[in-house]
Amino acid sequence: MVARVGRSAFLFSLVVGLPLLVACGTPEGTAAGGDEATEITRSPPQLVVFAYDRSTSISGHQLDIARQLTNERIRKLDHGDRIAAHQLLQLSLEEPPLRWTQDVPAREFQDQMMARDSVSRVRFLRDAQDYLIAFTDSVGREDINGTDILSTLHDVAADMRAASGRETVLYIFSDMLQSNRTIDMEGLSAMPPADWVSRRKAAGTLPDLSGLCVVAIGARVDTDAAQRVKRFWDEYFEATGARLEDANYMLRPVMLPEHPCG
Repeated sequence: MVARVGRSAFLFSLVVGLPLLVACGTPEGTAAGGDEATEITRSPPQLVVFAYDRSTSISGHQLDIARQLTNERIRKLDHGDRIAAHQLLQLSLEEPPLRWTQDVPAREFQDQMMARDSVSRVRFLRDAQDYLIAFTDSVGREDINGTDILSTLHDVAADMRAASGRETVLYIFSDMLQSNRTIDMEGLSAMPPADWVSRRKAAGTLPDLSGLCVVAIGARVDTDAAQRVKRFWDEYFEATGARLEDANYMLRPVMLPEHPCG
């Protein structure tokens, strides 16, 4: 019976197109096979947040890359990790956001590895990949008339408050050009004044992103205008308690780092 259970889990992984992820070096660790319990150790669970810019300034090819990178990162999630996804708001917090949050199913026994836990994890990861296709859909974007990164980050702060102290990484797929009624970074047409961040911090209107590690994918740094935009985000994230390292502000990465802030 033990051998049949292990074989079923393996066949399930082939059908869904995802690895069983119980080999050495995967989040599952090393398995003895079947439902035979194996003691395991792992790092504390993470909250992994994806935010997607679907405005028309983002090409369909960029959205395809975002989907591929997302799928690769999702495959590395482990039991107890939490995944959250957002489409960037368009104009303000007044909009009903398109967002989704779910936990990777926990193990039946937290200190032991069971084949059926691996199967439930693989099924969840497959479903998460399918569900997030809508977040990177390149069709039907004609009505998007803004990119409100700043308001979306308040929603990310809400994710963090509900995450039970998990290590949190935000992967934001965007050119990082805030564009709403008051700030338009496209072509530097309406940049915030130099004291914008400091005034809002003093007023207590910035979100609390303490401990958040930020990875921006799709942002340029090769022009003076792009560098000015980056300086704003450097100041902003520092004021909110988040970390945005230079290496994590990039245009087109090969893969998403699991622990980008070390």
